[in-house]
Amino acid sequence: MKSNLTVSPRPGTTSSNQISDVTIVGAGAAGSMAAIALARRGVSVTLVDMRAKHPAEFRCEKIVDEQLEYVEQLGLLDVFERIGTRVDQMLVVRSGKIEELKTTTEIGFSYQDLVNSLRASLSGHVRFVNERVSEIRNSEDTQTIVLGSGEVLSTRLVVLATGLAQGVRQNLGIGRDCVHDQHSLCVGFSLRPKDGHKFNFPALTYYSECLESRIAYITLFPMGDIMRANLFTYHDYNDPFVAEVRNDPVSALYRALPGLEKYLGSFEKTDDVRIRMADLDKVRNYLQHGVVLIGDAFQTSCPATGTGLTRCMNDVLRLSEHIDGWLASPLMSKGKLASFYNDPLKTSLDAQATHAANYARRFATDRSFSWDLRRIKTVLRSRFNVMEASFASLFC
Repeated sequence: MKSNLTVSPRPGTTSSNQISDVTIVGAGAAGSMAAIALARRGVSVTLVDMRAKHPAEFRCEKIVDEQLEYVEQLGLLDVFERIGTRVDQMLVVRSGKIEELKTTTEIGFSYQDLVNSLRASLSGHVRFVNERVSEIRNSEDTQTIVLGSGEVLSTRLVVLATGLAQGVRQNLGIGRDCVHDQHSLCVGFSLRPKDGHKFNFPALTYYSECLESRIAYITLFPMGDIMRANLFTYHDYNDPFVAEVRNDPVSALYRALPGLEKYLGSFEKTDDVRIRMADLDKVRNYLQHGVVLIGDAFQTSCPATGTGLTRCMNDVLRLSEHIDGWLASPLMSKGKLASFYNDPLKTSLDAQATHAANYARRFATDRSFSWDLRRIKTVLRSRFNVMEASFASLFC
């Protein structure tokens, strides 16, 4: 798809006299979605990123069920459907036994395809600047952004969508508090059955069989003509299992999850194993004149819970709701911008993401009696729900 955005080539040392309503720093998923959403409201947007095309990166690789509601609210379903592969059923296996063939909607995609497709969907209201930001000077009035080339941009509001990058945040005196170092680890690779066979499921979620594995679950889903695997664990990066799964994922998985072989059979990986460690972080001193943080730039999430992209989209929606009121009056004081951080729909979802991260880790690793009861309750409730649904279908 051809992009409609205006691209500024890397300039010489100049100063831009044009003042945009909003300048977004970082054109990953959060920044690109924000640029689309704000431009649709008639806001003049400058989007700055040091990479003209987003490279391969192991991050979010699918959206599921309730996340589609956020996608539809943002008017971006066509983007996900264009780059992704949809499935409507998921085989769920718990304790080595089939729990259900769940009716669901999932779309699998590569993160770089998502970001580049979002950028290609930007409208003419968006000016894209392919540069590095070296400094931001903020005030109640106009914000000044100094690029690596020396060019200076002026804007009423800066939106930081810089993900895990710390340079610009540190420049503004925004600190980072690590809530949980090495909270979880995710592994991604593509696979195919050996000997020309096919997998006997449209998609699969397989939960760990024992606490000793320190694995939450593995999920397999189609991405184009391949099957993609995402494994979520609570191993430290230096744990021998991590090296094993990097070098020989087949043997590592079948040793940790012996019942999985029944469903996957003999398979081989078709690309490199990608591994990402996730820390849980929050920022401090974020309430500033003229600057708002969204997505991972404000708070990170545990990939195993799938809340990262949900929070990102919610932040964009909340920002869109506040922007008209902010631009309608002079100044961008931190008192005015506090309405975004205090928005109940934002604070609630951020708190839910933090709770989900801690709960998921303890559910998969805590050996105490109280968590044993929680696990038993979860299994029984899931089986009861399946039985109830099957019984109800007899009368439909």
